[in-house]
Amino acid sequence: MKIALDPFMHRHLSLEALPSKVAELGYEWIELSPRGDFLEWFKAPRVFPDRIKSFRKALSDAGVGVATLLPMYRWASNDEEERRAAVKHWKRAIEIA
Repeated sequence: MKIALDPFMHRHLSLEALPSKVAELGYEWIELSPRGDFLEWFKAPRVFPDRIKSFRKALSDAGVGVATLLPMYRWASNDEEERRAAVKHWKRAIEIA
């Protein structure tokens, strides 16, 4: 079983600073909850290849792995447009993972 830290309480840290904080707190795994600079609440993922590369390096340097991603999208909305956007964003989140 992977016991991971959800670093929501450390959201003031950059994405690249999170792995070292997770390791400092004694965890080997991180759960990425929504954050404005990565998988934002109910919006399209804001992730670019350079960002993924720098985050992977930070994870490797800290000896931390990603256990889960927690994207939040309105895939069960009553609004057809919101559901379509949710499916599109969810697919992108899966590609990022």
